[in-house]
Amino acid sequence: MQAARVQPAAVASRLVQILQQDEVSVGQKVAAYEDLRTVPLEQGMEAGLIGSLIAVASQQMRAAPEEASSELQAAASDTLAALAGSYFGPVMRELQKHLRPFVLPAEFTLLTLGKVMAASVYRCVPFLGITLTTMQTVMRGIDDSRRRGAFCTALECTCGAISTYLRSWERSTYPQITLQRFSAHLLPTYRYLLSAWLPSEDTEVKLAVLKALGPVLNILLPRKDLQNQIYGDIPLLLALYGKNIEAFTSPRLCPVPWGQSSRTVLWVVLAGWVLGQILQASSSKNPIPEVYVAAISHTLSYQVTSKAQRPYQLCRENHTEIPHVFLQLVPGLASRKHLCIKSVKSVLTDGSPKGDITADIMVHLFNIRVLGQVPAALQGLCSVGQP
Repeated sequence: MQAARVQPAAVASRLVQILQQDEVSVGQKVAAYEDLRTVPLEQGMEAGLIGSLIAVASQQMRAAPEEASSELQAAASDTLAALAGSYFGPVMRELQKHLRPFVLPAEFTLLTLGKVMAASVYRCVPFLGITLTTMQTVMRGIDDSRRRGAFCTALECTCGAISTYLRSWERSTYPQITLQRFSAHLLPTYRYLLSAWLPSEDTEVKLAVLKALGPVLNILLPRKDLQNQIYGDIPLLLALYGKNIEAFTSPRLCPVPWGQSSRTVLWVVLAGWVLGQILQASSSKNPIPEVYVAAISHTLSYQVTSKAQRPYQLCRENHTEIPHVFLQLVPGLASRKHLCIKSVKSVLTDGSPKGDITADIMVHLFNIRVLGQVPAALQGLCSVGQP
């Protein structure tokens, strides 16, 4: 739009007027939002015009489903998030105004907040603590799957922003906030996600929770005093990781990995990824209890060797995660190494085709042996099957 570059204020004003008219169709309003995102709004817009745009976009973004289509809400959300690049303060104040303690937030308020957090990490620092606290107060009242999914997306983006900040906090002009403070805000949210939302029968909710758990654990696991609490959650994750194998290897479901069972496949992959993060955070000074290591080893061995899986091979993403989690079992106590050796040997000696999983495990174990990081017993295992 040539006019948008020459007279951005005039074009933006006209588009805002279109958005404010009730008789204008949803399609026209969506198009108006798309046009607004091409207008260089950073070029000296009047505060009144920017305020009007934020107000109308916020109202349409938060409208009830019977009053506005999801397409219009998404367009308004994208425009607000883009506007935050130049007018961060007014946009964040609008979002915080509608994210209040113990008040159920709109789905797109949460989604937009997540977009802004991801795009403007250092400017968001003053709002991170209050946002996490408020989210903790509202999550118990959220019972519909769409809003739970939006909450998890916002949490995932917020934790991603926190991790970025913790790696380079000196780039922020705001006084330093420590890992301990962030983790104190997050721990109650993590506990509630695991106890109340993860067991949900709704696949989309389960997926959203697992996607959020990764970034959350990035902040919680570095604290040694929290690791033992998190180790206690391994049985729940193992149950999720192991019990759903039949759900996507059953002939009743589409045998193609990303058919009807794609969501189940993905949540198992994500559960494996979360388990890998927990294992990676363990150390010889604070190891995962043997009973959990044995259970993880057994579950992975079943996935690799189970005859039930062969007609309906697991997706390649799960193939990637299995050797990753196996390898996380290698460091640490001698007993853990023994369990890992025992599990991998069962894969190598059962006389059946293993496919890429065994190959991946062996390549990684061989590389570790070359680097001299594995004891003699495991080095011997690396030569199994070699000429």
